[in-house]
Amino acid sequence: MGKKRFSGWSVVAAMFLFSFFATAIYSNCLSLYMHPVCDNLQLSSTTPWSMINLIAAFASAGGAMAIAGLYQGKHFKLFMLLCIAASGALFALASICTAIWQFYIVFCLSNIFLAGLTQLPISVLITAWFEDKRSVAMSIAFCGSGVGTAIWSPVLSKIIASSNVGYKHAFVFSGAVVTVALVIICLLLVKRCPEEYGQEPYRQADGAKSEQSAEQAWTGVTKKTATKSSAFGAMVGTVMLVGALASGVTTHVPNYLMSVGWTTQGTGYILSVYSIVVLVATIIAGFMMDRWGIQKTVLTMSVLIVLGMICLYLSEFNMNFAWGYCVFFGLTMSLPRMLPSLLTSTVFGTKDYAGIYAFLNLFFLIGAAVGSVLTSILQGILGYGITWMIYAGFAILLFCCVTVALSNGNKLRTVYPDGELA
Repeated sequence: MGKKRFSGWSVVAAMFLFSFFATAIYSNCLSLYMHPVCDNLQLSSTTPWSMINLIAAFASAGGAMAIAGLYQGKHFKLFMLLCIAASGALFALASICTAIWQFYIVFCLSNIFLAGLTQLPISVLITAWFEDKRSVAMSIAFCGSGVGTAIWSPVLSKIIASSNVGYKHAFVFSGAVVTVALVIICLLLVKRCPEEYGQEPYRQADGAKSEQSAEQAWTGVTKKTATKSSAFGAMVGTVMLVGALASGVTTHVPNYLMSVGWTTQGTGYILSVYSIVVLVATIIAGFMMDRWGIQKTVLTMSVLIVLGMICLYLSEFNMNFAWGYCVFFGLTMSLPRMLPSLLTSTVFGTKDYAGIYAFLNLFFLIGAAVGSVLTSILQGILGYGITWMIYAGFAILLFCCVTVALSNGNKLRTVYPDGELA
């Protein structure tokens, strides 16, 4: 495979840009619309708007399962263009909504199509193009959302603040920018798999192979076999715990910090530093998983999560421990983006990867939805301090689930050494 011919890195660039535009603008910056929309609709609280996040999460999960099969066929690019156009049009359509229930419908529909532009294509395409350096390639792609959020957030904030209905202009602007940009990127850079272009997946020279290369090259099993295997339960536990840790902790940290004495401005500084750490950690995690393997990386990150939770607990007695949370916990927040996709291909292979990953993504979203509610319940009964210690226990349980999933994945590999026949 000549390096000049290899198109995989252009696919990585395309997925970085998909994250930069679609994930950053449609998902990460959505919270900017909360107060102006609620004020315009004269809602007494922001709670009705918060329902949009829950609706969007489950709509995305359903969309991913429906789109996964379509993205494995020869008309892959056509369906991607359809997702780009539909999600853009629907996001812009939010500008004419005059009641909260209309926003629910618009964002439910838009997130069905948005599922075809975010984590699903990144995971599917990079898994197809890379056997070695898959973790690094995926981490680069996912970094686009962090960079995009940092750039687009002030731009959209300025548009929203321009007038009482500035948010309406921001909806239209966002839909137009993302649609035009992604159509061009899709047509020029996106390629479904190397075989269609007379190429092979990226592989290093034999002497430089990562320890996961043999596992990543394994063809794998079908979705039917995967879901009936003993590994699937451990995978469900893994993705639910990752979702619960990410959502259950991060959504409550601002409230907790202010309850222990941090000012609103100080809390903003904490979250800014945390965001920077997360962005850096996404790249670091790719190299860690590529060099150390998934199990050792998750062990390291589980320890960091425990340290982060201890720092949050100690913040009640000394506010400065919150900075430790920023570093320790922030270094682990590449897990929600990378672990489900990489572990799925390692445990079940690539034969029916898109379908299995999309199904597991539903459980990830359930874990994320439950996490925030669980923290509210636990802290109301036990207080935040004990709640953080419970999440430290979740981190240990996460490592156990990953270990079991990998062990049972090896059993599947023993039963189907050349991959399951269709």
